[in-house]
Amino acid sequence: MTQPLAGITVVELATGVEGPYAAKLLADLGAEVVKIEPPGGDPARRLGPFPEDVEDPEQSALFLHLNTNKRSVVADVTTDAGRARVLALAARADVVIESSRPGAPDDLVDALRAVRRDLVVCSVTPFGRTGPYAQLPAEELTMYAMGGPLQSCGLAEREPVKLGGDVGRYQCGAMAALATLAALTTAERSGEGIHIDVANLETQAGSIDRRMTYLLYQAYTGQDAPREAGLRPGPLPSGVFPTDDGYAFIANMPAWLPRMLATVQDPELAARYQQPGWVTDPELPDQAMAAMYVWALGRGRQAAMEQAQANGWAVTALNAPVDVLADPHFERRGYFVDVEHPVAGTVRHAGPPVRMDDGWRIRRPAPLLGQHDAEVDAELAAAGADAAAGADGADGAARSSRSAGPVAPGPARLPLEGVRVLDLTVVWAGPYATMLLADLGAEVIRIDNPWIFPTATRGLLARPPAALAADLGPLFGSYPDRDPGLRPWNRLALFTAHARGKRNVTLDLRKPSGRETFLRLCERADVVVENNTATLLDKLGLGWDELRARNPRLIALRMPSTGLEGPYRDYLGFGINFETLTGLTAIRGYADLDPSSIGSVYHMDAASGPAGALAVLAALRRRERTGLGELVELAQSENMMNHIGEFFIDAARTGRRHGPLGNRHRVHAPQGVYPAAGEDRWAALSVTDERAWAGLCALLGRPDWAGWDRATRHANHDEIDAALAAWTVARTPDAAFAALVAVGVAAGPVHRERDCYADAQLNARGFFRDNGNDELGTHRYPGHCWQWTGPALRWGPPALMGADNQAVYQGIAGLDDEEYAALAADGHLSLDYLGPDGAPL
Repeated sequence: MTQPLAGITVVELATGVEGPYAAKLLADLGAEVVKIEPPGGDPARRLGPFPEDVEDPEQSALFLHLNTNKRSVVADVTTDAGRARVLALAARADVVIESSRPGAPDDLVDALRAVRRDLVVCSVTPFGRTGPYAQLPAEELTMYAMGGPLQSCGLAEREPVKLGGDVGRYQCGAMAALATLAALTTAERSGEGIHIDVANLETQAGSIDRRMTYLLYQAYTGQDAPREAGLRPGPLPSGVFPTDDGYAFIANMPAWLPRMLATVQDPELAARYQQPGWVTDPELPDQAMAAMYVWALGRGRQAAMEQAQANGWAVTALNAPVDVLADPHFERRGYFVDVEHPVAGTVRHAGPPVRMDDGWRIRRPAPLLGQHDAEVDAELAAAGADAAAGADGADGAARSSRSAGPVAPGPARLPLEGVRVLDLTVVWAGPYATMLLADLGAEVIRIDNPWIFPTATRGLLARPPAALAADLGPLFGSYPDRDPGLRPWNRLALFTAHARGKRNVTLDLRKPSGRETFLRLCERADVVVENNTATLLDKLGLGWDELRARNPRLIALRMPSTGLEGPYRDYLGFGINFETLTGLTAIRGYADLDPSSIGSVYHMDAASGPAGALAVLAALRRRERTGLGELVELAQSENMMNHIGEFFIDAARTGRRHGPLGNRHRVHAPQGVYPAAGEDRWAALSVTDERAWAGLCALLGRPDWAGWDRATRHANHDEIDAALAAWTVARTPDAAFAALVAVGVAAGPVHRERDCYADAQLNARGFFRDNGNDELGTHRYPGHCWQWTGPALRWGPPALMGADNQAVYQGIAGLDDEEYAALAADGHLSLDYLGPDGAPL
């Protein structure tokens, strides 16, 4: 085998995080990437994000992480010679990934698209290349404020608080990589290039954390999601609890109550839960919270996790990145990879986001600035000589794999048209990946078991009373008009947010007839996607060996939380559990409070969607060469760890225990979220350079501060914050935003859900679109996370449970009338979830 993306040539004309991460994902799967840097180098070389990195650009942890498997050349695109060099490289490439603002001196999009008819150009920018905000400055914090659920994160009495690191920018980069490989697939078949326009703002609003669900909650109910942080008291407490050596995250669900009681071993608490009215018992929350504290404080965080997980209870240790480096699970899986760098020495890198035979590999360390200038120039000269001599130069190292175009160009079509996907996914991560595949043209068939109600996928309860729905919050109470309706599982925003464009059938895979029917579908399918527990498919007799025996061309994408092997293979939990385990939770939250103030976020689920879809595209690409399918393992926690890869590099070489900074930045200053006029209204800003600082000083009326360098600003951050808060509180969030960006400061209003729906940029770009079905009605839904000049991405209604049973089982699986009737008689076909007696729940 060769790496799945071998033969693809990419020119990276991007800086920062988003574009370079997109190119890294392609490079690590086999693409050849030439990184074009400005004369001073990619700014990531000077934005560590750790202060000592700024002193030595070649040792920047951020740059080292983002730029493996790339070659570096230097070109000043504002000069004729620099532009000529870039265009010469683009002429021999399949893809260009760039990050210029429209109209800026480095804006080469039109020139790049003119170089070759079949070139794919992916533009990755904060706001997109069109719309009223297209040329405005932005930073991680301001994007999260405008597009992500920042307003909902943090304590009600405090300012909202962001996610750690730059995970929103990584998410944007992952989406750009997916869009790029999808566009390349279409361009290769049609001979027509595609321009992709990826806006960080739209990837925030359409994919980050809980944003899609929260936006639909607003569309369905007219309400914004409330602020959420800290321990969740109640009859089933959840949150971060102290242990005798740190902290652990405890998650609780009604189905896990017996497991919790078996672990805590508190007879009085167990007796209280046995009372019929325990859900509304006013004294139970305090008693339960006390029991959690006593149990957690009686053991270390690792011991608490191991004891609880042995009973199937979702408890995980809260680890800093430095702890994860020595974690026994990731050691057993050989996750971290040491790579020798000519200046930085041994660099410990985050490992594969996805595992497949000859898939992810670090072939070379991040390059030195201009390290490959002579090498690449020699290749260009050789290619020019070949062209002058009339040779095709097909063996040249810099020669594009499709420089002559496809043999038989055809009409442009979506990259996954004709691909059939069987969807066995649960909750958010897996369903989001299959939704993206459906957007790209795949026929996605979701399979639900009518005898098992999937808590957290289709609702907290199958039929919550209407009076209770209003109290279930934006995740589990997000029904249109707060009415669960006849079939609540079809109406919950947590499900409908990622259900678009799919078909839906019901089948009980535990029964022999269900297993056989599924295998018949596998014979006629291209891909199976699942993200259940690591052992479930094997227990059902549907492991990889069985699937491959029925269809050697089948690709199976398995998305377990921690992997198919290793000590934590069977560990249970939500994304927040594994974010806690793998270092993300430790680097977010208020800097002056302990981790028990941290609310739940679910970045792992959102991060898994584009990663899973990218892995499927890569595997399908290799199948075109080999004719064979393969098993693809995407351990969701390992993929997410790549979003904080620079922290692992820094922890490995310094031993530093990273903690939260609140809304501040390790390099930029000042940065924060400040009160604005109105109740619970806020504005975010980040000063990224001296020009922005001078502009801010003018706004604040403090010309005496204008000479402060970055170090001085960090030292006086509290004083600056006080002046900023006094300035912003006299203005609305929108007024503060307008004034700040006018003087070059990256800024943004902290948007509630209703503000997102009214946002001028999102509406100018047509981000929100009508969707729905007969059981939902029509509402405004978050749209696709990128725009392109390729064929229109699919936009279909959310699936209804069991609606496609007959069409799929008879039209695709080939069951005759007698076989279909037998399937119905065996209890497989239903529009409802069923109780033990077979009656609808």
